[in-house]
Amino acid sequence: MIPAPTDRTITPNEVAVLRWLLDHAPVGDVAAYRLSPLEELHVVGGCDCCSSLFFHASKGGSTRRIADAVAVFPDGQDDLMLWGRDGQIVWLEVICSPPNGPHPLPDIANLRTWEERGLELL
Repeated sequence: MIPAPTDRTITPNEVAVLRWLLDHAPVGDVAAYRLSPLEELHVVGGCDCCSSLFFHASKGGSTRRIADAVAVFPDGQDDLMLWGRDGQIVWLEVICSPPNGPHPLPDIANLRTWEERGLELL
């Protein structure tokens, strides 16, 4: 996946999705990622094949997964993984499930934790 270049401020829906991921689907301690306002994130790239977003962040250090969840749509689901480095969010990875993707970035109503999704499928 090669990021499509862009240069823009983050949208309110994108902020809401990131906040939901940090609040409901963290992988480990995400306290350091809550220190900077999400509204100040700057989108520097996206993906042509999905709704993944890349954010400006300092170089150095290793990137780690800080949250993950599922976006449920009437025709399928996408997996979302939030990646960070040194207390900065660097990437919202959206993994589309063929054949019905790509979907737009989900709204909060589409998001589920993996546990919630498992209960829905029972």
